[in-house]
Amino acid sequence: MDIDMIRLDQDVARAARAWRTALGDLTRRGPAPPAADKDSPSAAEARARLENPLAPFRRVSARTTYLELTGKTPGLGAELGLASPASPAAPDPLGLAAPLADWVCLLTLERVIWADRVRLAAAWHAASLTIDLPEPARVSPHEARLRLLADPTDAGRQTFADVLARGSGAVADAARVLVERRHEAARLLAEDGLRAIEIPCDPPGAALGAAEALLHRTEPTLQPEPTWYGALGRAVGRDAASGWPARLSPRWIEDLFRPTKLTEGLAIDLGPLPRPLGAASFARALARFGAALALASGRGPFALAHAPFDLRRARRAALFGGLVADPIFCARALGLGQGRALDQARATARSLLLSLRLDAATVALVFRSGQDGDGHVLLRAARDRRDRFEEATARAIGAPIPGALAGVVPALDPGAATRLAGALLAARDRRDLIERFDEDWFRNPRAAEALRDEDSAPRSPTSRRAGEADLEAGLGELLRSLASL
Repeated sequence: MDIDMIRLDQDVARAARAWRTALGDLTRRGPAPPAADKDSPSAAEARARLENPLAPFRRVSARTTYLELTGKTPGLGAELGLASPASPAAPDPLGLAAPLADWVCLLTLERVIWADRVRLAAAWHAASLTIDLPEPARVSPHEARLRLLADPTDAGRQTFADVLARGSGAVADAARVLVERRHEAARLLAEDGLRAIEIPCDPPGAALGAAEALLHRTEPTLQPEPTWYGALGRAVGRDAASGWPARLSPRWIEDLFRPTKLTEGLAIDLGPLPRPLGAASFARALARFGAALALASGRGPFALAHAPFDLRRARRAALFGGLVADPIFCARALGLGQGRALDQARATARSLLLSLRLDAATVALVFRSGQDGDGHVLLRAARDRRDRFEEATARAIGAPIPGALAGVVPALDPGAATRLAGALLAARDRRDLIERFDEDWFRNPRAAEALRDEDSAPRSPTSRRAGEADLEAGLGELLRSLASL
C-alpha cells in the first residue's frame, strides 16, 4: 500500500505536539474542572484536559498504519484463510518509514491509554490527604510532594513524607494500572518493538549495563542520609544557594546566552519553569532550555529530526543543566569568587549525582526488575514489587523509599533510560567543547555556532542511538569531572 510519507510526517509532527502539550498540562494542573463555576474559561480548559488529544489524529495513532510502515500488513488472501504474502513496502527514498513507525507506535499506545493517564492525574491532584501543619488541612499528593521538596527542615520533610507514604495508595494503584495497560497494548501492537524505541542504545541492554556501572562506580561518592526524604531534600541543592537570582524566569536564561547568539532566529519554548527551591531547580530550568534548543534547531522531516525518546534532546538537556555544577560557570555567570564557585559547584554536583543515580535505579526497575528477566517492577506481585523497589532506591540514594510509594516517588517512567544515556554522552560533549573552545565555552559564539550546526545536521540512524563504547566513555568522563571538583 502506498503511503505519502511527507504528509504522514507532517501529521505525526502535529499529533506529537498536541499530545505533549496536553500531557504536560494534564500533569501540572490535573483533570478536574473547578466546582464553583462550570461555565468559566478555567472550567472549559479543565474539561478539554479530559479529551484525548490524539482522537483527531487516528491515522497516525493506529495499528494499521504501524503495520503498513513496518511491512507487516498481511495480504488480502490472509483474510480468506489463504496463504498470501505481505503487502509490498511503500516507496521510501527518504528513509522515513522506520522513524515514522516509532512515532506511530508511541502515539498509538498513548491514544489507547489516555484515559489511564487522566485517572492517574486525577489521583495526583485529588485533595485526599489530611495533614496537621499547623492545623488540619486537606492536600493532594501532588502538593504534598512539592511541599516535601520545598520544606527546608528535616522535621517538615518527614511530615509530608509520612503523609505521602500513608495516603498515596490511589496514585500507586493508578500508576500500576497505567503500566499494565501500556504493557498489554504494546504486546498487541509491537511485541518487543517498544523496548528498542524506549531505549536509544545499541544494544538496548547497554543502558542496563551503564546504569549498573554508574551505580557501582559512583558509590564511593555517595553520602548516605538516614532517611529517603533527607536524601531527596539534599538532591534539591538548597546548600548551593549563592549567586542565583531571586526569581527563575526565561529572561535570566536568555541573558546568559544572548551574547553568543545561540538562540538567534529560533523559537525557544521553555514552558512553565520550576520554583527556585535550590540549585537543582536552576539545573532543571537550564536542562529545559537545552532540550528546547535541540527541538528548535532540528531541520528536515520531523521523524528524522526528532525521536519519541530523543537522545539528542537528552544530551542537550544534560549539557546545559550540568552548567550549574561547573565552577567556571558559577564564577563567570553567577559572579562568585574562585573558592566559593568551586564549593558551590561541588555541592551542586553531589545533588545532581543523586538524581542521576535515581535515574539509573529507575532504568533497572523499569526494564529489568530482577535477575530472572525483563519486566517493569510494577507488573510484579505486591511483596516482590515492594522488596525490589526498596532495595533499588536504597542503593541509589542511601536509604530505601517505602514500597508503598513504588510508582509515586520517583515516577517509574521509561524516559529514564534516555535521560541516563543523554547525561553520559553530555559529559563527553562538555569535554569536547572545552577542548575546542576553552572552559567558558558557554560564552563563546563559535561554540554556539558549532552546537547549532550539529543540531541542525541530518541525523543518521546511528546518531539517534548510543553504543556501549559511547556510554562507557561518557561514564569515564563523568567520573573524571566529579574527581576534579
